[in-house]
Parts: sequence; structure tokens; C-alpha cells
Amino acid sequence: MSCTENESGPFVVFFLPALVGCLTILLARRWANSQVSNTSSTAVSRRRKIIKDPLIKRPLPPIACKMMPPGSKKTAGVSKKGVFPTTEEEMNGGKRVGRPRLAPTITPLLSEVKLAEGPVPPKHIPFPYIPQDGTFLFEAMTFVFTLVATGLQFLNLYRTAWWLPHSYTNQTMNFYLIDPHLVAFIVTIIFTRLLLSICLALLRTILAPKLMPHATIAARMFILGMVLGSLAWCTYFIALKYPLVKIFYLCYPAVVYFLLFGFHSGPFLELNHSDAPPLHCCSHDPQQVRDEVNALRQDFNMRVKKILFNSVVGAYYSSFIPCCFAQSYLYYDVYGASQQVAFVWGGLFGRYASQLLSGALCDVPHRAALHLGRCVGGPGVVGRARVGAGAARVARGRGARGAGAAHAASAPTVAAEPACAAHVRFYAVFINPSMLLCLLLCLQLSLIVLQLCLLFSSIPWHNFLSIVILLFINYYTLFKMVRDYLVAWKVYKAESMIQDKNCPISMAN
Repeated sequence: MSCTENESGPFVVFFLPALVGCLTILLARRWANSQVSNTSSTAVSRRRKIIKDPLIKRPLPPIACKMMPPGSKKTAGVSKKGVFPTTEEEMNGGKRVGRPRLAPTITPLLSEVKLAEGPVPPKHIPFPYIPQDGTFLFEAMTFVFTLVATGLQFLNLYRTAWWLPHSYTNQTMNFYLIDPHLVAFIVTIIFTRLLLSICLALLRTILAPKLMPHATIAARMFILGMVLGSLAWCTYFIALKYPLVKIFYLCYPAVVYFLLFGFHSGPFLELNHSDAPPLHCCSHDPQQVRDEVNALRQDFNMRVKKILFNSVVGAYYSSFIPCCFAQSYLYYDVYGASQQVAFVWGGLFGRYASQLLSGALCDVPHRAALHLGRCVGGPGVVGRARVGAGAARVARGRGARGAGAAHAASAPTVAAEPACAAHVRFYAVFINPSMLLCLLLCLQLSLIVLQLCLLFSSIPWHNFLSIVILLFINYYTLFKMVRDYLVAWKVYKAESMIQDKNCPISMAN
């Protein structure tokens, strides 16, 4: 029976390409398997798929020893393979004399030797990525928050009863009582970092990356000169209208700045002078661990200084300075103005704390704290103390002597100097950074609860408006803190379980 063109059409169009494709796939798989078998053994590849814990000590397989007469062929053949120690034979008067062979000895594995010599190093869990606000976004939101707070404080001072039918003004505020030079001074102070961020963002889009370091230095110098010139110009006109003591109010934060940061312009111009965050390097050298801890401790202290100084300065210029420069004949609600200063300081403190002490930034000191460890003193450890423990890593329960007193290691690995208060504080703060994040979260939550309690009480309309507007930015800060705390709590809880699991091995050493 002959096949017509219509009958063979479906076979050619559908089934023949499918058959050719299947054959091609089978041949490709066979060729790939043959290449893998030629390069490596499948048994080895199967063994590599098994995740082995290097801390588990596995006994060596037993070695079968079979006594053979000296000089036999099997003995010589086995000795060449290296299972039994080789025998030395000498000719003595034409006779072959076999020397007695040594008994086979079993040498321990290299990992067992390392475990026996020192404590087990801590294991780190990778901290998950948490998106953070960029420098430009953070500075823009902070500038808007501070600028709105300044306007609300001027509203508390210079408000009018414009809604009354026989009011002499139709405006919400008495704008003619507000000094424009004072407003320009305040805006210049709070706009400095945002202005530098805008300039750097524009330079990154125009210049090549290799020219950015020199351009950044030039931009900082230009912005600093322009800001200082603007402040001097505003101060001159303010000094013509007000007494000298009020000029001291304007310059008082500058004195505090020089006491905290010296003559460095970095903290004034940028919140983070370096874009690269601090990094951790796992090291088994105790001195390197201590050096890293000292560097991270200084970085943390600098961050705390920036948080306190920037939050106080923001609340000082945006809410306190308008009250200082109010006219003597002006009567305003002192309690409401003081409440505004406190709320602005609390909001700025939460913002800077969530940016400079986020969960990802606290994880680096935490890893260093695991390597640092802690020593505790007590009369029961005198007998186990040993001199010179400051130069070597100590396992849990081992003794160490420092500052004329006996101490004992209370962590899996200890590289801290005994009786060093700085190391003790660093370990207490960063051994579980979720506690620090929880403290910041509780402070932010307390601020919001207090604002809500005042919001539902009977307060004037201008204070009500101030609280409602300030709550928006506080809610955003609360969201960031809750997210960081929950992630850090889960990560460090899992890490603590792993450390507790490995703790008996280190104690046995």
C-alpha cells in the first residue's frame, strides 16, 4: 500500500523532528557521562555531595596485620605499598639476617591534632541583606523633617486667631515678627549635608570613577567654604539686631563640636565619611583580634557621638533657637514649645540610630566579639591560672592571669585581655546585638505611645497639628527598627544554638 503525500505529512512534520531530538539528547547525555567518567571518579563525586562536619571525630578504619616470614615475596610486595614498615636486611657472612620489624603505629588525623591543640573557632551565620536608605534619601528625609519641625515651632510662637470674625489679620502666623536672617541661618545649618549629597550625586553622573576621589575633596572644600560664608553673613545681620548673648546661643554647638570631633570637617559635612562599612576578618591570632576589636570599638563610639550630636543639634536649631530669639513682649506656651523640642530630638535620635546602628552594621562587631570572648574572675580559678594567657587563645574553663588576679574563660574561645574593662564592655554589648536593637526599638515605641497619648488628650490645635505631622516620620523609623530587630533576633538565636552545640567539644579540649 502506497503512502500518499497527505498521509506522510503529519509523520514528517511532527514525529520525525521529535525522534531526531530524542536521539540527539540521548547521544549528548552519553557523551557527557563518558567525559565525566574519564576525568573523575563517580565515587569521589558522590562522596563530595555528602556534607561532612569537620568537628566530628571519626575513627580510622582498622588495619589488618598478618604475620609473614621474613624474606617472602608477599612481604616485600606489601612493604612497597606502604601498609607495613619496610624491613632492612644485611648480608652477614653470606647469610641473610632479618632485623626485627617495628609494630605498626597509627597516626592521628591532622584535624584531630588541631582540635586537641586549641579551642574550636566560632562559626558565623551570614546576616541576610536588609535594604537601607541611601545617603541621598536619608539626608533628604531628614532635611524635610527638620524643616517642617522648624515651621511648626514658629507656628507655636507666632500663631494668630485668624478664624475669629473680628480678627485684625487673615494670616495664620505673624510673619513680620520672624527674622529672615535667623531663618536663613537655620536652613543653612540643616541643609549642609543634603547639599553635599546632591553635589556628589551630580559628580558621579558626570565624571569618571577614577576622578571621583579628587572631585569629592574639591566638593567638600567648596561646600564648606560656601556654608561658612553664608553663616558668617547671617550672623553679621543678626548681631546688629540682638544682644551679644544671643549670638553665643548660635555658636554654642560649634564649641561642643570641636570638643567631640576636633578640627575635622567630616562629621559636619557627612554622616558617613567613608562609603565602605567596617569589615570583619576571622583570625586565630589573639593580637589581631584585639586590634580589630579596638578599631570597631572606636568606630562604634564615633557612631554614638554622631547620633547624639546630630540629633541634639537638629532639635537645638529647629526648635530651641526660635524660642531664644523670640521678642521679649511675646507670650507663648512654654510647655508646648518644650514639648516640641523633646519630640523633635526623639524623632531625630531614632532616625540617626536606625541608620548608623542598623542590624547589618552591628553584625560586624558581633563577629569580632565571638572571637574576643570574655574572662571572669573568681577565687575558684586560682589553681587553674597560668601566666602569659594574654598572648594566646584560651578555651572555655581554662585559667588566665592578668592584672595580678586570676580569671577563667567563660566563652568558647577567648582572646581578650583579663581585667580589661573595654573588652568586657565590648563583649557584653555585641555578643547579642539584638538586645541593643531591642533597646532602641523600645525607646522609639515609647516616643510614639507618648505622642499618641497626648494626641487623644485635650491640647491646643497647633500642638495637635505638630504631633500629627511628626508621627509620620516616627512611624517610618519604627518600621525600620522592628524589621532589623526581628531579623537579628532570628539570626542570633540560630547562631547561639550552633555555638551551644559545639561548646562541649571545646570544653573537652
